[in-house]
Amino acid sequence: MVAVAAIVLAGCGKQGSAGVTALGKIGAGVTGEYIPASMSQIADGTEFQQTLSTLEKELFEDCIRGYGFGPQAQAYAFANLDLMPLQAMSGYTQNQEAAVGLVNLGSVARSGMLAAVYYAGARPNAAGVSSAEQRALQADQWRCWSKASQPARHLSQVGFALWRQWYSAEVRMLTSAQVRPATKVFGTCVTHQGAPRTASESLGQFLDWLQRQVNRGVYRSVGPLPAVQPRQQLDAHWSKVFTKCATPLVTLLQRMLPGAQQTFVQEHFGQVTALEKLATTTVSALEQLTERQF
Repeated sequence: MVAVAAIVLAGCGKQGSAGVTALGKIGAGVTGEYIPASMSQIADGTEFQQTLSTLEKELFEDCIRGYGFGPQAQAYAFANLDLMPLQAMSGYTQNQEAAVGLVNLGSVARSGMLAAVYYAGARPNAAGVSSAEQRALQADQWRCWSKASQPARHLSQVGFALWRQWYSAEVRMLTSAQVRPATKVFGTCVTHQGAPRTASESLGQFLDWLQRQVNRGVYRSVGPLPAVQPRQQLDAHWSKVFTKCATPLVTLLQRMLPGAQQTFVQEHFGQVTALEKLATTTVSALEQLTERQF
């Protein structure tokens, strides 16, 4: 609730103390994960999600250990879940939502990586894990993952419901009379640079189009992945176009989003504070479960 109060107070022209910021770490994580209005908030959300993921991983490995498997088999089983079969090339900025203007254009200009260029991740390290153990783990790993992810499942469902409402508020902002002229300027600019009209009507359209271009053929189930270098060069070209064309629109959206968030929090105060309470109890429950392992 501390993070929610800080947002509401910010709307009243008041500033929270450093102590409030420290006490509201989970609240800041909830804000950043489900209703972000700045890149720093997205980073808070990423940190919160990493906390949940770390605790879930510990529970998963404890479950696998309960079936008699050692540390190497535990690590192999987690990797073998294949939760992230594709990896993004190093240099891509994770803590951004460029479709709504939450993007560091300077960083994009330096890296040339507006879109994530994906490649196949390394296969799980099976060293020290016998073929018999690998077959046995196939039967147990998903059972253990279901058990490990269960404590946070309700939080994910409630958080997603709030996120959908925030997304609707973002869409209303993006299609508002104040934003439409800047969006039109962006579209004219990118089509002049060679982008198709179907990629020019919003930042999201352009990003979806670019993501498909640089990862064409990556998602197919068979055959080798396309070479990385040409895809990086394509990404760099359109990243340069984006930074040139999107600056006025991104600047406008970054100025408008905090106000939109304040209004949203005031209108959904009960939901947001309930989600923060749920997040706090969920993290506490996960921590207690992991502590019982030792």
